[in-house]
Amino acid sequence: MLLLIATAIALGMLHTVAPDHLAAVSVFVSRRPHWRDAAAYGARWGFGHSLSIVLVGGVAALFAWRIPHALEPRLEQAVGVMLVVLGVLAWRRCAGATHASHDNAASAHTHAHPHAHDDGGALLGIGMMHGLAGSGALVAALPAAAVRTPMEVMTYLASFGAGTIVAMAALAMLLGGALRVATTRAARLQVVLLRGAAALSVVVGGWWVAAA
Repeated sequence: MLLLIATAIALGMLHTVAPDHLAAVSVFVSRRPHWRDAAAYGARWGFGHSLSIVLVGGVAALFAWRIPHALEPRLEQAVGVMLVVLGVLAWRRCAGATHASHDNAASAHTHAHPHAHDDGGALLGIGMMHGLAGSGALVAALPAAAVRTPMEVMTYLASFGAGTIVAMAALAMLLGGALRVATTRAARLQVVLLRGAAALSVVVGGWWVAAA
């Protein structure tokens, strides 16, 4: 059982570093890069992702069911569209903050750094979509299908989810720390990083839509 848990946690951590996962979380972290807020962002995304994995992966493993083939590309396209919209909104928000900075620097700072709790629901939903789409449920369900009991199946899936939550919280915290250091040394760099994160989200989302 310990080997099963360790394997699931390791796979969950490795699964976290997918480009579409990092692109979505980086948009939020770049807006509020304090390490506590960044870790909370990552944990929220990870919880949503894990929730989908446990529910969908559990049904797939316990009842020999999987997401229909015809639906899989639609879910991937939905994730792609979601990332594009997220990037466009982030770019527009950044443009608004930059415009405001010409009149009021404090106002720009407020727009560039919304409160972390404002995005909790959004990140939870984004994580759930990522868990449903692509290889997320398949990565979790295939190894779990080889175990013998329902308890082992759910233990594997829960451990996979725990690894995902911890890894994304840690990655987001490191990214937030790096961004915070960079922006304190060069104020204008903050806008560049915000736009970079937005552009990354659009590019990755566009690739998902085209590849689905």
